Amino acid sequence: MLLVLWAVGACAPSALSGERDEVFALAVEASLNEDAVLASRAAHHYLRGATVDDPRYDRAMRLLAENAERLGLTYPASLWYLDIARSRRDVELVRDAVSGLERIMSTHPYDEHTIVHGYLGSADISGLSAAQQAFVDYQQGLDSMRRGVDDWAKKKFEEIPVASPYHARAQYVMAIRLVARYKLDEAREALEILEDLDDLPADLEIDIHRTMARIMFEERRFNDALKEYESIRKSAPDDPELLLEMAWTEYYRGEYRRSLGLLLALDAPGYRGLIAPERYLLEALNLQQLCQFEPARLAAVRLGARYGAALNDLRSGVPLKDSQALRSAAGLREGGKDVAQFRKRLRIERELVATLARRMGPELTASMVAIYDVGLAEAGRREDELLTVEMERVASELLGAEEGVRLILHELSVALLRGRGRTTGPKTLASFQVPASGEMVYYQFEGEFWTDELDDLIVPMEDRCID
Repeated sequence: MLLVLWAVGACAPSALSGERDEVFALAVEASLNEDAVLASRAAHHYLRGATVDDPRYDRAMRLLAENAERLGLTYPASLWYLDIARSRRDVELVRDAVSGLERIMSTHPYDEHTIVHGYLGSADISGLSAAQQAFVDYQQGLDSMRRGVDDWAKKKFEEIPVASPYHARAQYVMAIRLVARYKLDEAREALEILEDLDDLPADLEIDIHRTMARIMFEERRFNDALKEYESIRKSAPDDPELLLEMAWTEYYRGEYRRSLGLLLALDAPGYRGLIAPERYLLEALNLQQLCQFEPARLAAVRLGARYGAALNDLRSGVPLKDSQALRSAAGLREGGKDVAQFRKRLRIERELVATLARRMGPELTASMVAIYDVGLAEAGRREDELLTVEMERVASELLGAEEGVRLILHELSVALLRGRGRTTGPKTLASFQVPASGEMVYYQFEGEFWTDELDDLIVPMEDRCID
């Protein structure tokens, strides 16, 4: 019996009836029964024999989009929702299409170039609900802000109701623009208002506190900056750049051992993707302040060991686009993160299509594969464009860091001749000692990194300076 059932399940799906009314009815029924594969097959088959003048054309496309979304195939679903919304062939379906786009954009990597730049960023969409209009206004304001059209962006943001979840996001974007213009007092006031709001989305709350910390750091209010960082540290365990920012803050507080502990945490296997040449300079600066000259020298030259191939390419005049070392380093940067995640999502979904191919049948499978092939090619092209920009940034940072290494090595040589006198720099706080009692428990680090302990590491290195 089991063998018979297996054989039946392994067979290719039966051909769909040629009667168009029956095929459409089958798509509707299958969708209501949550049979997403059959609904997608039937809707796709119906559309193959239809023209845009067919009154059920967009309804079949909506069925196709909704059921593709159910299957986790968000890329083709987003394109079908976009077609329905942009064409406005059936105005009654525009709301459903915009809602579909909003769902996908809020939960998965998406094609920002096509959806936002190509439509939402400039479309005049009437007949939307207040909640949907707030979503569109936010997307248009954000797109305008990125293009430098600030007055229009401000106008769109001001149209968002206070009760909308997009209102706080819009206010945050405007605060960031104030930071970019170095209007720090105004930016801080705007962020303080946002900090007092209840029920902020977790990602937005993290961004607000982090931006506030950066402003306070810029104002040399290092203790206040650290409080802001610590308020979000446990909420962002996968963010090594946050640890690096905290390490700089601790350095300027004179907490060199604490700063070294945070830098040590960056050696955790999960943070290997971080490309930050400055971390080796900061490590050397911390050790220099403790008059640990040889460890400081070793820390400084680690830059060359870590990025030697890329530095050699830069010194040799190898064009950036031909440097595999620089390309690899740039590929891990934040600048191209969104498109890289989108491309990764496309590959995952394409593999899902291959898994579902037998159930989908050759017709729908071939159509899906063609859509993903085009999407992957375009995403790859855009990723290459962004990668070129990131390679230029990495090259500039590496050359700047290399110059910093030379300066530190020179200062260390001078310090060896001068002796162990205290150098100019942040005032050193009291030496660290493990207390004999108290509520805090200390453990010896044995080279094993635990996510919930990465920001608790301290390097109790001796201060060898003579005041």
